[in-house]
Amino acid sequence: MNKPDFDTLHPYVRQYSELGSGPVPVTPVVSPEYFERERETIFKKIWLNLGRVEDVPNPGDYVVRDIAVLKASIIVVRGDDGQVRAFHNVCRHRGNQLVQGSGNARGFACGFHGWTYDTQGQCVFVPDEEVFFNLDRGQSGLAPVRCETFAGFVFITVNPAAPPLAEYLGGFGQQIGDFPFHTMQRMHTLKADVNCNWKVFIDAFQESYHGRFVHRLTAAAAGCVEDDPYAHLTSVRLYGPHRSASVPFNPAYQPTPAEALSFKYAQSLWLHEGNSGAQRTPGTNPAGHPNWLFDINVCFPNFFVDVSNSWFFTYHFWPVAVDRTHWEYNFYMLPPANAGERISREYSKLYLRDLLREDLSTVESTQAGLNSGAIEHMILSDQEVAVRHQYKVVDDMVNGRWRG
Repeated sequence: MNKPDFDTLHPYVRQYSELGSGPVPVTPVVSPEYFERERETIFKKIWLNLGRVEDVPNPGDYVVRDIAVLKASIIVVRGDDGQVRAFHNVCRHRGNQLVQGSGNARGFACGFHGWTYDTQGQCVFVPDEEVFFNLDRGQSGLAPVRCETFAGFVFITVNPAAPPLAEYLGGFGQQIGDFPFHTMQRMHTLKADVNCNWKVFIDAFQESYHGRFVHRLTAAAAGCVEDDPYAHLTSVRLYGPHRSASVPFNPAYQPTPAEALSFKYAQSLWLHEGNSGAQRTPGTNPAGHPNWLFDINVCFPNFFVDVSNSWFFTYHFWPVAVDRTHWEYNFYMLPPANAGERISREYSKLYLRDLLREDLSTVESTQAGLNSGAIEHMILSDQEVAVRHQYKVVDDMVNGRWRG
């Protein structure tokens, strides 16, 4: 058998030649000084996803997001007028935080001195107001945070000069915008605090090179075939700072007995492009590959929304310190139509839980190895183009070279 030529084996270095092909420095994942520059030049400058509109479905519903990298606590609330807004979780009196967790409220009362705000952020009550000096409650509301939504996803930015959200998302938003996110229900949430840099953590989720090894006992056979044993990505797209990659499916894959039952009684929950009769869902498989499983979609800097024909899941990688990350995962599927689909839904939840445990099993040891100082660079293949793109974008932003 003839070996494939260079161009066949290295499609992305030609497609995205500006990324280069050299080794990538380790400094950005081990340097505290670099981390602080990321905080100032990235996280305090651009749009960040805080969840979905379904997190606050009714007037008065709120959820608090504590964001360590911003050194901020943010309230996302649906006002009595139905609009979703965001505010700093800080009383205008003396700075006390107002609320924690989530719930439904007519307003927010500070537990320190009783200053009270409505769900639109207006200050509506100040105890003993007369003893203050020309206090104007109309100018003493909660400090607003810019908040916009896209396809049901809620984004905020603390940068007043940031471009509109739709402009920031650009082609990335155009690719995923037609996906029917609103038709699916959240069925599973996982959270973890992990001892690794946020970029090292993300690296483990934006390439399929690891699948044959990390997932050898679970999912490897679903993507690896004889003439493609390392499940090469079928296509990659870069949209400014964002990226998208498509993961292949092995059409000869033989499901386990449990999977076979799941497919039999709930096929609508397990559609992939290779299934006979499968209909492509809008916002998926943009290259139209015949044996396609799902798309990895990375909204820079730290938000994934991966989509398949009948499900999607999200990851958030929240930096806490140079070697500490808070991770959140949410899995969404079509609502079950019968008992069989309900059982299949529960099976898929456990199956994905096990895959994620495998993914998380490597990142702390990777960080420990990088912290040792034994290597100064990482050596990346063409199939790790998404990893390379991430480091290029981050470094350009940190060093003032990014032009969008």
